[in-house]
Amino acid sequence: MSFLSLYRKYRPENFNDLIGQDQVKQTLKNALKNDRVAHAYLFAGPRGTGKTSTAKVFAKSLNCANPSPNFEPCGECNSCQRIEKGNSLDVIEIDAASNRGIDEIRELREKVKFYPGEGKYKVYIIDEVHMLTKGAFNALLKTLEEPPESVVFILATTEPHEVITTIMSRCQRFDFTLLTLNNLKQRLEYIAASEGYEIEKEALDILARSARGGMRDAISLLDQAISFSDGQLSAEKITRMLGRINKTDLKQFLVHLSKKQSQQALELLNKQLESGLGIERFSDELIEYCRELLLIKECGIDSGILEYSRSYLEEIASAAANLSTKEITQIIDEFASLKEKLRSSARPRLQLEISVIKLSSRESSGSGLEARLSEIEFKLNNLLTNKDNSNFKKELTAKKSELGSAAVDDNIQKNKEESTNDSSDQQKAQIEEDSQSKKEIEPKTPAVKENGKSDSSAGTGNLSLEQVKDNWGRVLNEIRQLDVSVQALLREGEPLAVDKKTVTVAFPETKKFHYKGAVSNKALISRVLRNVLNEAVELELQLGAKKKELNEAKTNQAKKNDADIVEDSSNSQNNKKTKTPASKSKENDNFAGDLDIENLARIFSGEIIEVDQSILENRGGK
Repeated sequence: MSFLSLYRKYRPENFNDLIGQDQVKQTLKNALKNDRVAHAYLFAGPRGTGKTSTAKVFAKSLNCANPSPNFEPCGECNSCQRIEKGNSLDVIEIDAASNRGIDEIRELREKVKFYPGEGKYKVYIIDEVHMLTKGAFNALLKTLEEPPESVVFILATTEPHEVITTIMSRCQRFDFTLLTLNNLKQRLEYIAASEGYEIEKEALDILARSARGGMRDAISLLDQAISFSDGQLSAEKITRMLGRINKTDLKQFLVHLSKKQSQQALELLNKQLESGLGIERFSDELIEYCRELLLIKECGIDSGILEYSRSYLEEIASAAANLSTKEITQIIDEFASLKEKLRSSARPRLQLEISVIKLSSRESSGSGLEARLSEIEFKLNNLLTNKDNSNFKKELTAKKSELGSAAVDDNIQKNKEESTNDSSDQQKAQIEEDSQSKKEIEPKTPAVKENGKSDSSAGTGNLSLEQVKDNWGRVLNEIRQLDVSVQALLREGEPLAVDKKTVTVAFPETKKFHYKGAVSNKALISRVLRNVLNEAVELELQLGAKKKELNEAKTNQAKKNDADIVEDSSNSQNNKKTKTPASKSKENDNFAGDLDIENLARIFSGEIIEVDQSILENRGGK
């Protein structure tokens, strides 16, 4: 055949012809130099990065009759010539995709025993080795581990994760990386010049970017471009050949989006789609172009992060000047999510048009609902975390001047009167809110206790055990509103001591169950205790306090706690018939002295109900 594809014609013949992969070349040449050739190698990497070419060059170096001082194959001896033409008996290439069974590997194992016919080594190059079956891998395992001294295995794969670990552990692994744009452009320029064609710098950029790091893909595209343009390798013709969108159109499309010109953006989109450009291709081109704009905008032209020609970089910089970083990132995010939607959408064009309208609609600008919500959220967070700042105090001062201190007092008194009739949670919250407002308006007014006495030490850190005991009934009531079972557990403990900001609540040794339950709910108890005392206190729970101390604490608190709990229970039942412990003892003489039943009823918020024995007797008679 007279015509030979360029990627075959310009396949590397020695290590110097290999583009990129410097670490692989250096390691293999040092192995030849120091006579440290391994029995098995694994070449892993993306397609078109030189795995098979490197394997052939290494095989030529192993069997070359006249290697150069730097261990390059001469390319002129009989062994090099036969390997290059592919008819050497000592270099066997196996396609694992079509010879993937155990029978083929058994045949290979039989042939491995024979010595090389011409050179020093017999080299087996197994391409796409990950395609072998599990049985074939296992059959190859022993031979790969202990082959004859004159045999070298070179396994090549694009998917190393599918190669079993027992095979990988017996090989020296080399990872081939994608080639850089500069490497691709240098090789393409060399091949074009060797073929007698001139190629524009912008055309080189387009071909190199389209190859996506693969040398074979880049050379194939160059071969196709020569045929399409009849040797006139201009950027315009290569763009048309690849079916890519013109950069000028992309730039204009982004201008329409930034100026919120929905109609013009949709018209330009329709023009591109009518010309045959695919929706996914349009999305990919736009995302890639926005990436270039973003990198140029953030890093500048001279950063070297984009390996393009100077003229193209200046063109990108002029386009990036018309867009903000936020706008570019929004476009990238929208079209990236669009690609996910296109996979499952029955109407992909509609999805594309919706994305364009989202980006070009004026409602999506910074003055839209989302931006306003974000602003309100920020202000609220700032207000909640900085209540003591000057702005907050000014607002309170203004409120005081409008309503007046007397009006706030009247409002608080009114809410308190209403709470006497109906103790709902909403009214209690309103009372606390109004009280808090008054405290903020008149910060110098001393705090007032329930008994009417002022307490200048409240909230100042001068906390005493007497204060905790005075408010312990309120603590139990508040906990009862949140979780009655926790309140029942806490009733068995009593405030024992106060050390600075630490309140110690002690439980008798016989109340281990209640103590453990309180420990499990320590966070809830601590929160209620801080709210009632208006102090940032820490709670410490103690088991096994002195019986005398607990008895004294219980004696002082028993009447007050029972009265508070009874009052709270009557309010929460609203019009429901309830019975206080005192009334129950009068009405139910049978249970008057039974403290265990009384405690159970109180723990589980139950009632002691009388039983009419006559009814039970009548039922028994029936």
